[in-house]
Amino acid sequence: MSTRVIAASEDAGFKEIAVVLRNNGVSALPVVDADRKVVGVVSAADLLRRIEAPGTVEGSGSGASARDLMTTPAVTVTADATPVEAAERMRRRRVKRLPVVDGRGRLVGLVSRSDLLRVFFVRDDRIRWLVAEDVVRRGFGLPGVAVSVEGGVVTLEGEVPRRSDIPRLLHDAGRVEGVVGVRSRLAYRKDDLAPPAARERAGRGAPPGPLR
Repeated sequence: MSTRVIAASEDAGFKEIAVVLRNNGVSALPVVDADRKVVGVVSAADLLRRIEAPGTVEGSGSGASARDLMTTPAVTVTADATPVEAAERMRRRRVKRLPVVDGRGRLVGLVSRSDLLRVFFVRDDRIRWLVAEDVVRRGFGLPGVAVSVEGGVVTLEGEVPRRSDIPRLLHDAGRVEGVVGVRSRLAYRKDDLAPPAARERAGRGAPPGPLR
């Protein structure tokens, strides 16, 4: 994502927004409040709709502010979203870019379709090394888990100590640059997610099975 983002305040005027869009070669701006929380998005299309609205005098939209013009609520994505999640949100909501927000809804960046495409240019052997070293070994201390990658899809195979390790491991692997999906062929030694009664039965001899 780009962290140098131009945003409009809620009070920004029609002409001010138009000039910023033209001078920066962009088609839309996030609109933020006084706390830098994203409250909407204003686009060139929004400006044109205001001018061309039936029953209005030509140019009368120029007195409007971003608050009047913006589309709200804004379609955003959190900073911890994976590229796949961001791409899916763009597809579903039919937008070309997404404001990136922190946990409090404040603007921290902007991700575009071209940003997401650059992520997926990472070679499979590079992805495999990053997942194996940074996630599996350093992050979780699991040298016995094998990593393979084909077409950006990571497959993890082996055994982990606890069942709860698996979703965390899959999540972290999915956040590695270039990963488009993660498959699990992992088994676990201890089912720490089962109800207490089930764990007690397993402790008396019923072996835990793999999470598929």
